[in-house]
Amino acid sequence: MTLARAALAELPQHTVDLPIACVEGWSTVQTWTGVRLTDLAAIAGVPSPHSAHVRSLERAGAFNQATLQANQTRHPDSLLALRVNGADLSPDHGYPARIIVPALPGVHNTKWVRSIEFRAS
Repeated sequence: MTLARAALAELPQHTVDLPIACVEGWSTVQTWTGVRLTDLAAIAGVPSPHSAHVRSLERAGAFNQATLQANQTRHPDSLLALRVNGADLSPDHGYPARIIVPALPGVHNTKWVRSIEFRAS
């Protein structure tokens, strides 16, 4: 199924304060708002995902995709984020949408999300 950003914005939104840490040594806490991954998985017909494969609009690069495990996908604060600190994501933050998962290094919180494939097993 395909959901445009406007359709994602119409779904129930969840807001959470989460840190994001860079492998370069810096970290910060931001307020993220978006759709829970568990809600998206249920809409996609995978109510209890074993994993999720995320792909970026970025065509090349070591971090243009990531695989999230069950505990990451099912965490109640794991989001497909549309907003940060009350504003739409900027391109640097990953507009139109990015993954935000608690305790996941920043490089694995995929920016510019193109697709998410939820896997049942």
